[in-house]
Formats: sequence, C-alpha cells, structure tokens
Amino acid sequence: MQATIREVPIRKLKIVVDLENPLNPALIYEDFREKYGEEPKPPRYKVLNLELLVCPEDQNVILASECSKCPRFIRRRNDNIYCKETAML
Repeated sequence: MQATIREVPIRKLKIVVDLENPLNPALIYEDFREKYGEEPKPPRYKVLNLELLVCPEDQNVILASECSKCPRFIRRRNDNIYCKETAML
C-alpha cells in the first residue's frame, strides 16, 4: 500500500437566519442583501459562517471541523484540508 495526500478545498458560506420567524428560509448573505436591499440587523437576524467541504471518502458534504474526527485527517492549512488516501498497488 502507498499513502498519498489529498488536498481538499474548504468553501466558506455566510448564511442569514431569521430568529423571529422560523418559517422564513435561511438565505445566503449576498441573496439576503439583494432581496431586502439592506444588511441583516440583529437581534432579528443571525449571520452564520459555515465552512464546508466534500469528503473525498464518501462524497458527503460536511463541516470542516468534522474532519478532525477522521483517522485519515492530517491537518488544516489556510482554506484546505489535507488527508491521507490509501491506494492499493
């Protein structure tokens, strides 16, 4: 077996959540500004910063913080996750 290193980019999203009306859908920050023409103002709106990536093992979308639980995880550097890929030769 030979181990190689994968570099997986992290995608950062700002999501706006309406805390007063849970039936309003969460919106991407830019979409909120385009739709309402203003910045989201607390306490009604909360802006969440999400860091997401596609796991190379199972192709599921996960939070970047979940990678540290994986035995193949090596480290995070800048906006990338580095993990081991084991290839059978």
